[in-house]
Amino acid sequence: MKKIRLFLTILFAISFVFLCTLVSHAAGWVDDGGGNWSYVDREGFYVTETIKASGNDKYYLDEFGIMVRDYLLENYNDAIYYFDDTGKMVTNTWVAVEPSQVYNPMDNPPTIYLYYFGANGKAYKSRQGVKRYTIDGKKYLFNENGQMLSGWINEEGERWDEYQSEDDPFDGFCYYAGDETDGVLREGWTSYEDGSVQDKYYMKLTLWFYFKSTDNKKIQAENENELKTKVINGRTYAFDDKGVMAVGWDSDLLDVNNEDSSIRSKKYYVEEEGDDMGRNTKREWFFAVPSMKQNLDDHDQEIERWFYAQGSGEVLKGIMKKVNKDYYVFNKEGIMKSGLCVINKQTREYVDSIDAERTDGKDFIISRHYISTDKTSNAKEFEIFDDKEQILFFFRDDEVEDKANFGKRKLGESDVAFGDDDYKFVSRSSGEYEGLKSKRYYQAGMLLQPDPTINMGVVLVGYSKSTTGETIDEPLQYNNSTNAWANPDTNHNNILSDYIVSEDFEKLYNDYGVVPAFMAVNPKGTRFNRSNRVKKDKNGRYWLIGQDGMLINVYEVPIRYNRQEGWQFKSESSLNAKAKVRTQWIKFGTKDEYDKTCKYSKIDPGDYALRLDDTYCLNFRFTD
Repeated sequence: MKKIRLFLTILFAISFVFLCTLVSHAAGWVDDGGGNWSYVDREGFYVTETIKASGNDKYYLDEFGIMVRDYLLENYNDAIYYFDDTGKMVTNTWVAVEPSQVYNPMDNPPTIYLYYFGANGKAYKSRQGVKRYTIDGKKYLFNENGQMLSGWINEEGERWDEYQSEDDPFDGFCYYAGDETDGVLREGWTSYEDGSVQDKYYMKLTLWFYFKSTDNKKIQAENENELKTKVINGRTYAFDDKGVMAVGWDSDLLDVNNEDSSIRSKKYYVEEEGDDMGRNTKREWFFAVPSMKQNLDDHDQEIERWFYAQGSGEVLKGIMKKVNKDYYVFNKEGIMKSGLCVINKQTREYVDSIDAERTDGKDFIISRHYISTDKTSNAKEFEIFDDKEQILFFFRDDEVEDKANFGKRKLGESDVAFGDDDYKFVSRSSGEYEGLKSKRYYQAGMLLQPDPTINMGVVLVGYSKSTTGETIDEPLQYNNSTNAWANPDTNHNNILSDYIVSEDFEKLYNDYGVVPAFMAVNPKGTRFNRSNRVKKDKNGRYWLIGQDGMLINVYEVPIRYNRQEGWQFKSESSLNAKAKVRTQWIKFGTKDEYDKTCKYSKIDPGDYALRLDDTYCLNFRFTD
């Protein structure tokens, strides 16, 4: 079409020169008869490459003096104009131009070019880089060639090229202006759902950006190791260095493969869904899946845990802390812990949690060995509770999703389900109970109760010196004991038999001059207050309980106290084979007399191999 027009133009010019010799000179618009208009000046020359007015309208005459139609005029006195299909210069309007008409195309050209021409007919454009213009209340971006920009755009006016770039469109591009037929600069919240090539985004279905109204640039952090926070409508949001709104944990937004220990995440959490999506949590509890760095197993299995965000948005971590009116404890990654937890006495820092289900309660009470919940391996990796530096508390572990109660520190009595049995743990604000409290004996906070099949039990509370009767307090806390009889083996395995010569009390007496001192307890673990009391256990044996509930001895025959005769034991004997059994009460006498009359009636280490169970509350048993 252009070739035809060029031919006609040349033909017209030749004809016009010929006609000029025949006609007089007259200025004005002329038509060649074929609809091609030109303008002749007073000297009879055709005006070329000039914008010429006709009434209120303006037209452009090309290099041959022909008025153009549907024509984009670029670089005219450093301006750009467009003339419609009637040849008239357009004003205050958008114009879509075919790529073939553009003399200065973009590097990655769109399928259609859009220009906007103002009241003076000039196209909106920048002097350098890009420039924003407001048109009908909407903002657009134009380059130096007056072309409206669309898609993702950088500050130099370059558009993201999906065919040439291997990066995400928002990586290095600060504006977004929709597609090539739209071009409106985004302002406020904008979503992107076309996928990502970067590992840290590819699992997220929708990415959110926020574009400022002041310059329409997205909010973004300065480098990849930090986040940029912004208060928007009263809520705080965070954005990474690509401008992507942070959701989930901030450590997930940083380079998860970066092993640089100098990069410290402050553990902020941002709501991932619902009406609060993108909001930085503050002064509140939230239930969320931990990040990979916080707990890989929970993250992979999508197990939600409780966290508390402080006023700064940073989660509480590594400490027992009062939240509102109650105390809670958090591990070093900020995960709220429940159940039986180990706390530093001085600093109240979190030390560990006891995996009660995989820990033998008897082992824990005697040796302080426990399995840690912070260990991810299935193997039994034991830790040791140090009662000199650490204290124990129980935090409620019921109703996981009900934050009203779950995780609160519970003082007083709590039921703890260990692997071997259920135990009662008791604590106060200073930590776990230890020793004799309210007529009961506690070890590492655990109430010592006898085996219910025996119905009676004893607690080793110390030793008595045979010479003076002095009681030496040496309960089951044998670590670092200074008493040779309490810890004869420096490489002991932390079981009770390492501390007591259980099969030979006589040896203990002969070697060290001491005998074990036991406190008798009933099935509830409560000591007996009344002195000189006799209790019968389920095995038919009789327990003589003395002052302050201390056990004096155990007998196989009934015993009683008679005001006139004192302590007596019941003896049954037969006068002859045909006679009836004769029952009589025999008075306790001297040791020699007793041995003669009462041998094998009294449970004595010298007569029976008396043993102690390796258990938290001791029970007598007999061996063959």
